[in-house]
Amino acid sequence: MVRVLSLIWTLALSIGVTSVSFFYVRDEIKHGFPFSFAKDTLNGDGTSGFNINYWSIGFDILVWWLLFSLLWIIIKNYVLELD
Repeated sequence: MVRVLSLIWTLALSIGVTSVSFFYVRDEIKHGFPFSFAKDTLNGDGTSGFNINYWSIGFDILVWWLLFSLLWIIIKNYVLELD
């Protein structure tokens, strides 16, 4: 049986992976992995900023959460055989 606490830990892990992908996975001007959710913009006054798509961030977190939850269920039930 999967407990809610383990799903909260996988959610925290997915938020962490999404935030790391924002800073460390860059394709020139796009940020985020596996979905590009932000890109650098050049403002009219010469300063740079970010254009962030919040729907894509949410979808990215959801994909990582499902992946880590499935991985945790497989490891817990079939590899470690814990109750």
